[in-house]
Amino acid sequence: MDALTTNIAAPQRARRHQVITEEVKMPPRSKLYCLNPLGLGTVEVESLTSYINRLAWTYRVSSWVLVVQELLPCYNGPYSFGSSPHQLGGFGRTRAMRLNGTGEVAREWAKTLEQLTMRSDLHSLTADPWASGLPHWGFLRSAPAWCPACYQQWQEQGQPLYQPLLWTLQAVTVCLHHRQPLIEQCPFCQKNQSAIGAKTAPGYCTQCAVWLGSKPRSEQSCEEDFLAWQRWTKQVVEELILAHSMFGLLPWHLLPIGINACVEAVGGTRQLGRIAGVPNVLFSTWRKQKRTPSFTYLLKVSYALNLSPLQFVTVEPERLKDTLRARMVYRFPPRVGLPAPASKGDLDSMQVFLQTILEGEVGPLPLRHVAHQLGVGEKFLAGRFPHECAQITAQYQTSRTEQAKQRVMKECDEVQQVMYALHEQGTTPTLASVAARLSNPHIIRRPEAQARWRAIQHTLKNTQE
Repeated sequence: MDALTTNIAAPQRARRHQVITEEVKMPPRSKLYCLNPLGLGTVEVESLTSYINRLAWTYRVSSWVLVVQELLPCYNGPYSFGSSPHQLGGFGRTRAMRLNGTGEVAREWAKTLEQLTMRSDLHSLTADPWASGLPHWGFLRSAPAWCPACYQQWQEQGQPLYQPLLWTLQAVTVCLHHRQPLIEQCPFCQKNQSAIGAKTAPGYCTQCAVWLGSKPRSEQSCEEDFLAWQRWTKQVVEELILAHSMFGLLPWHLLPIGINACVEAVGGTRQLGRIAGVPNVLFSTWRKQKRTPSFTYLLKVSYALNLSPLQFVTVEPERLKDTLRARMVYRFPPRVGLPAPASKGDLDSMQVFLQTILEGEVGPLPLRHVAHQLGVGEKFLAGRFPHECAQITAQYQTSRTEQAKQRVMKECDEVQQVMYALHEQGTTPTLASVAARLSNPHIIRRPEAQARWRAIQHTLKNTQE
């Protein structure tokens, strides 16, 4: 080996055997799992409450536990719940839908989650980016709604179940994929769902843990004119999301100017009220900036004039007038809400629906809910179908009795598990200590739970002797 080769090889061998002494810096880690939101960047983006529920289920813990132990200690916005997950129950059932809307509450919850997951896009799971400036009334539902056919399809295809932000809007009442109305109450217990669930996985009732999915039903399909209204509503939301992504916050404070231009173009508030199906007195308050129109009313006026809400705040008033005067063609928006029920004369479809309840495909339901879904009174229904109504009533009462028994048995089993756990820890399982560790402290007040407590106390005492 010549000298040149030796001189080159020596440093290479030295570098190969050199001990690395520099400190290796690890990148920062998030406190919570950086779960990817579903539908991000689309009109079917996931809602913030749905993200919280899915994130909790990723850890296989209650959403309440996740919120109380991880989110609330870092949360600096409105509402304080203390340190107990039980104090979150009322908020999860009644006010948690606000997390998906606009304002400080939605922004602070999204900000807190972004800090804990080290994501920067969770604010997009609320309507605040594109609807900030619109009033709260007439915007969000008070409780979650869902499409049973979507849940069933996602489960069969192995896709994650979630609540799109679109389903939280009052104006959206139909699933356009399956052409069926969104459901607001569990078909088994007839209760609304909690936006932040306590124990159940996504897709299951937050009150009775029953699966909420089902196959699509052709008789529940909506009429074409109502579907056209819902398709247009979805396009409006998609347009607003896109406009925010391109231009930032939307100038909703200019709405009175756009509304005033429309009033002048069609010939006054009374004329515009008749066209849009909106009380004409509201246009006066909107024009004078005493109130801001709700999202639902804004959609109705926009649909009637064949405009988009974005045009009210982005198009110059004179140009808006010229556009309306050139068209002079208006359309009346359908009733905002569920599609019209079946007529009283459609007895055949009623018979089919009653039979599906008796066969267990729907329900069990109380008779008043059956009559409400069919759009008739209880007396009318019982008079036309006395035998079926009697069977439905008996079926519902039996179901409720069995459900109550199962709930009491489950609660007693929880008392027993807590007592044995305390005993193994060397702690006397008193009523107070057991109640403090139950998912609901009020369980221990039940006579059945106290009877189980006394029985276990007797068993443990005999074991010690």
